[in-house]
Amino acid sequence: MAQQVVPSSLFEAREVLWRQRPSREAAPSEWVAFHRRSAEVYAATAKVDVRHRHEATQYAAVEIRRAREIEHRLDPSVDDEP
Repeated sequence: MAQQVVPSSLFEAREVLWRQRPSREAAPSEWVAFHRRSAEVYAATAKVDVRHRHEATQYAAVEIRRAREIEHRLDPSVDDEP
């Protein structure tokens, strides 16, 4: 498996993730995977784009929250806590 290249800026991260976004009709599991991967990309970007570190960190938190919301809709017994 090839190693993913970390975007060098928040703008670049958003562009990359926009192109990887699943279709609206995609299965919920695809959306969960997308949001989790997005969180990883934003967290990694926060380490290299110092000017936008706080914003990228916040985006990562939002993506994790979105993944958890979908998981909870699919299975309400899923614990919301990390």
